[in-house]
Amino acid sequence: MDTIEQRDLRRLISWLERIEPWQQLTGEDSRAWQADPRSSLAGDDAKTDPFQVSHAVWHALTVSVDHLGCLRSSLLGNLHGEHREVRIHTHAQSSLLRGAIENAARAVWLLGPKDRLTRVSRRLGLQAKETKDSFRMRALTQQPASQTQQERLQRLTDLLVAAGLTEEQARATVKTTPSYTEIVRGAGEQTTLGADLTQLVWSGCSALAHGDAYGTLAMLDKDIVARNQDVALVRVTGSISGLYWCTVAAVLMVKQGFELLQARGISYR
Repeated sequence: MDTIEQRDLRRLISWLERIEPWQQLTGEDSRAWQADPRSSLAGDDAKTDPFQVSHAVWHALTVSVDHLGCLRSSLLGNLHGEHREVRIHTHAQSSLLRGAIENAARAVWLLGPKDRLTRVSRRLGLQAKETKDSFRMRALTQQPASQTQQERLQRLTDLLVAAGLTEEQARATVKTTPSYTEIVRGAGEQTTLGADLTQLVWSGCSALAHGDAYGTLAMLDKDIVARNQDVALVRVTGSISGLYWCTVAAVLMVKQGFELLQARGISYR
């Protein structure tokens, strides 16, 4: 390990220490998820009930923090005297960062718009996506629901109309659900990272999670150990610097999510 890697490893551990207050905040005994009764977030919840904006955001941030906590656990091993064992994985830790980024991005994307109707539309649009995904799973497991998919989507359409959309706009919102690329880029615009860099980090982590060759070659440290005509044999090892910078992006996104949550109406009593 060279001096740059040692520096980035210390930075990586330092950034992961920032999640401790969030872990306490999202712990099972916490009541911090409750929106203040007179807040704008409480107004959002009233328009989306029973699919509250605050519940969806809190869940997303909790999942994101859980991924970062797992990353830290996977990174830091046993303490031997004054030295701590550190484990750098090639692909699996980037899977955790992918989950952290996209969940935190979902929270930021939901809370970012200044107008209520957009926040409500995004929340119910996500619920439409969940409804469709759940029915696809039910089909695989042959588990029927008490209501049809169309009945559940109609309920979302009715909520959107009641919130202020036209019937046509409401049906389009339920029909055309957002992609994670759209969510990640939209959230990136709400942070200092910007849309392009946020998508780059998330896509790179996703490529490693999928085991894609282009992601492996682009994101990891590598040495060519042999060549045979057009075929190169490459040794890949985990990139400490890459892991550090991706962690920075994930932590910044989580931070933005909690700041927006406070701004919209949760005071963390």
